[in-house]
Amino acid sequence: MSNQTQQYTPAKLIKFKDLIEGNLQETTEELNSLLTNQKDQKEYIAGAQVDFNQNSKHFQQQAKNQQLIRRLEDKLKELEAALKRIEDGTYGVCERTGKLIREERLMVMPTARFDILPIT
Repeated sequence: MSNQTQQYTPAKLIKFKDLIEGNLQETTEELNSLLTNQKDQKEYIAGAQVDFNQNSKHFQQQAKNQQLIRRLEDKLKELEAALKRIEDGTYGVCERTGKLIREERLMVMPTARFDILPIT
């Protein structure tokens, strides 16, 4: 008995790969921009005479930036994992049910590993 899983067509996989690679590029650019901005802010604060309130606002912003950086890094990992699933032939297959994830869901969330039931 064959244990072959359902799969999207090569043409659809190319479409998903293009979408994921576009998201990967955008996320990488956003992360790099944020990291550069963060470095510039640290250098500015280190060389500037700032009062306590300005310093406090700076550290609050830095904490928000760190949170955003972690989210972007996590998103990059998910996008890279999705590309790996395309390569190994498991992309678009629900890890819970083994059935294909709906195309509409993958177009909205190309890193999805599970399908969700549509609202009826």
